[in-house]
Amino acid sequence: MTLELDFSKLSGTDVLDMAIAIEDEAQIYYEQLAGWVEGKAGDEVAAFFRRMATREERHRQQIEVQRQRLYGDSPKSNAASVSWAVEAPDFDAVPTDASLRQAFDVAMGAESRAHDFYAGALEYTADDTVSDLFEGLRQAEAEHMRLLRDEMERHLG
Repeated sequence: MTLELDFSKLSGTDVLDMAIAIEDEAQIYYEQLAGWVEGKAGDEVAAFFRRMATREERHRQQIEVQRQRLYGDSPKSNAASVSWAVEAPDFDAVPTDASLRQAFDVAMGAESRAHDFYAGALEYTADDTVSDLFEGLRQAEAEHMRLLRDEMERHLG
C-alpha cells in the first residue's frame, strides 16, 4: 500500500512531526547497521554507523526544540506515527563485512534521499511557513552531506 501525501495540506506541526519521525527512524537504521556489521566488518565501520545514529538523534532533538519553540505543546499530528522510510538503507546491499567506504556510501545515500524528499516537498507547498520549514530541513540535509564528504575525505583521502 502506498501512502499518498498532499504536501500542500500540511501544517507546520505536520512538517516538524514528520521530520522528527524521519530522524528517529534514521537513528534506528544506523543502530541496526552497527549491530549488523559488529564483529564482521572493521571496528571503524560499526563505530561510523554509531556516530551516524548519534547525529540523527541530535538532529531529531534540534527539530523537537524548534517544534516546541514554534508550536508549544500542541498535539502531535498523524505524521508523527507514520513510517516514512526516507533514509532507509537497502539492507540487502550492505554486506556484514562492509568497508568504511561502503558505510560512507550508505550514509550519503540516506542523506541525499532526505535532501531530495524535502526539496521535492517544496514544490508542492503553498504556505510560506511550511515552505520555510521544508527549506530549513533541506538545508540541514545538505549540510549533513557536506559534513559526510569532509569526513570521507579525512578518513579515505
